[in-house]
Amino acid sequence: MKRRAFLGLFLLPLARGQACTPTPALTEGPYYLREVPRRQDLREGLFGVPLRLLLRVQDRACRPMGGVRVDLWHADAQGRYSGVQAPGVFCRGWQATDEGGEVAFLTLFPGWYPGRTPHLHLRVEAGGRAFATQLFFPEEVQRAVYAKPPYRERGMPRVGNRQDGLFRADLLLPLTPEGEGFLGRFLLTLPW
Repeated sequence: MKRRAFLGLFLLPLARGQACTPTPALTEGPYYLREVPRRQDLREGLFGVPLRLLLRVQDRACRPMGGVRVDLWHADAQGRYSGVQAPGVFCRGWQATDEGGEVAFLTLFPGWYPGRTPHLHLRVEAGGRAFATQLFFPEEVQRAVYAKPPYRERGMPRVGNRQDGLFRADLLLPLTPEGEGFLGRFLLTLPW
């Protein structure tokens, strides 16, 4: 199936002049690195539960934003960030959105680290501005993932979604099973 047709499922009819609610911004976090590869597959041969992430970026007027940079980064299955806590650039990359404002990444379900619930970091650059947020995972999915290797050895996260100081229910990533992993779709509406 072509990516364009698949990602096009985001497109919904809107009334003329309707505005879209901006996605909540969250801290970029201390682990953003600008010099990472432009790529779709962030796994670099690491073992873990596959996660395919489909994103659509739009402006407040609900118009798709093509040609903007979207960075994705997160911890590996052991809860480590590449380039900071471990060498390399695994679980990091960026892509430019297509004319429909869409981009896809293939990565791994992230591990947890002390003090936080599992999450993904996103950063979008458009028109000289930057927007950062984080996406979170349903706890029932976390339980299923962390019961499997290589996650199982570390057990469940010590911080649940509601205990995480940054968690927002409106940034919960809906996931559906896909093969041995999951598929997540999220619509990012920039505040400008």
